[in-house]
Amino acid sequence: MKNIKPRVPEGGAIEDGPVITMEQYSEIMKKQLGKEYLRFAENVIRRVNPVVGSNVLEIGPGPGWAGINLVKRRKDLRLTGLDASADMIRVATSNVNKEGIQGIDYLVGVAEKMVDLKDGQFDLVISRDSLHHWEEPEKVFKEIKRVLKPDGKLYIHDSRRDMNAFGGLMVAVFSRFVPHNMGYFWKTSIAASYTPEEIAGILKKAGIADWQVDSDLMDLTIYKN
Repeated sequence: MKNIKPRVPEGGAIEDGPVITMEQYSEIMKKQLGKEYLRFAENVIRRVNPVVGSNVLEIGPGPGWAGINLVKRRKDLRLTGLDASADMIRVATSNVNKEGIQGIDYLVGVAEKMVDLKDGQFDLVISRDSLHHWEEPEKVFKEIKRVLKPDGKLYIHDSRRDMNAFGGLMVAVFSRFVPHNMGYFWKTSIAASYTPEEIAGILKKAGIADWQVDSDLMDLTIYKN
């Protein structure tokens, strides 16, 4: 039986600090994870196939690159990003403007209580590597179900804490080459992430039976299509 380390929470918004600004963070993430943002957008399109003209909610957009890549490929989509960090919203808005993208707006707010969003407002909810920051994921899942249309779609991606030894070795090696100590935060993000079994249990507690949990070597996905 695999020995899985206890989860170490990493809650709270990511904000400007004395070591790094969110503008710097954005550039590092774009350089280091550009292909991953593209892959995320392609997976959303391939795996859940958003309905034409979908109203999309992105939870935890950070600097915005995941949603920007999605809307670049599906210009019919309109996206609202919800992030707890006003600093991230500032940078994401700047990135949207620099990229010349239409149809993306952002709100400052927490996913556990989406007070500015209406019941059944969205056709699709997406999130990339934000799940491990959610302080109360059961509440977030309930809120997602509330704001998602009954026939709406879902695609949430994050790391998995129970990755095998090979995945851990990859993180240990490649984290050394990420500037501004971002490799350290990659490791803490993994330590804060969930296992597929934990997510399945949280969904059950939330009373959600029609979302699927999938996983690969290093990541997990929650989806509904």
